[in-house]
Amino acid sequence: MGNSEFLPEISEISATSGENFQHSDPATWPKMTDKTRCFLIQHGPEQERREFLPNTLSDFDNRMRHFSSKWYEKIHPNGEKFVRYWLLYSNKKDSLFCFCCLLFSTTKINNFSEISKGFCDWKKLNPRIPEHENSNEHQRCYSDWKNLEKISRKERPWILICRELSTER
Repeated sequence: MGNSEFLPEISEISATSGENFQHSDPATWPKMTDKTRCFLIQHGPEQERREFLPNTLSDFDNRMRHFSSKWYEKIHPNGEKFVRYWLLYSNKKDSLFCFCCLLFSTTKINNFSEISKGFCDWKKLNPRIPEHENSNEHQRCYSDWKNLEKISRKERPWILICRELSTER
């Protein structure tokens, strides 16, 4: 199944919500539906990789701070690097979001998973990012994302996967 089968619904939702949908910016995402979720998983997360992101005045300590794309990588004590593909920066909100928690979280327990907020306390990225990625809710959402992604790689058409998602809820 081609991407074009998803685009009309997303364009329609974007038009009715007054947003200009950009799959790379979570702050522009329409209300989450199974079809939108499938579209986003099919296209995967897209991280903002500019060297310099805007400085903003921190409400927390009245200093100019910004997000650094260095946070997209996690370096283990043995020096091994892992990319945090789930971590997304929104240009529109100047905030961070968690790709998989936006798609699957049912609790919205923190700003990483709330589309109306996002995380922007740049001074507290450590420990907040590690706390989030080690949380039970994030682990569950990450597993749901990867499982659906794996299913989608099989030869089954996307429309069947989305129908199954709808009937499971």
